[in-house]
Amino acid sequence: MVPIAILVIGILLALVLRSLVAPLYLIASVGISFLAALGLSVLLFIKIGGSGGLVFFMPFLMFIFLLALGEDYNILVMTRIREEARKLPLREAVTRALSATGTTVTSAGMVLAGTFIVFGLVAGRGAGGAQFRDIALGLAFGILMDTFLVRTLLVPSTVVLLGRWNWWPSRMSRSAAEPARLAASAEASPAAAGIAGASPAAASPAEAGPAEASPAAESSQQQPDPRR
Repeated sequence: MVPIAILVIGILLALVLRSLVAPLYLIASVGISFLAALGLSVLLFIKIGGSGGLVFFMPFLMFIFLLALGEDYNILVMTRIREEARKLPLREAVTRALSATGTTVTSAGMVLAGTFIVFGLVAGRGAGGAQFRDIALGLAFGILMDTFLVRTLLVPSTVVLLGRWNWWPSRMSRSAAEPARLAASAEASPAAAGIAGASPAAASPAEAGPAEASPAAESSQQQPDPRR
């Protein structure tokens, strides 16, 4: 079941992002957040809390849920990065995409994690509620890690490090340097236009000086000397 879910989500990511490289590290990032959340759950509930163990289907449930939720956030962030990278250098595109989507992803992650925390605390009070508590709090840990670490630090850093290979084999992998060249030429064009526009204005007084002085010189030459 898990390999089928990974394969289906990987195909969807490849179709949406038009890339065969990006889905690999996006799915790997979800796996990292899942393992971190599972390890934290074991540490808190078994090593510190003294529980006899976690419910047997908790790792499967956590992986499927975090895979679906994490890739949902990945699609939101990566599609915005791809859109910005069409007209900006990649590093600047990542910065602008995170500024645009960061509030949405963070708010959604905090609301969902808070919901699971409340569910775990309320449902865990009754008899046999330890299983519900472990699952709910484990999912909350995974969501918070995915929101504040994976989506904010790990994925953007990987995008910047891979550069144009993020979009391989699409056309953007062959023309990723074009936005930087266009941006540089766009910045250079106003400066060149300003220099070209200032040159005639600066040269006009010097050119007009002799022309204005020539009638006075001609009139002084044409007037007869009164002493004659």
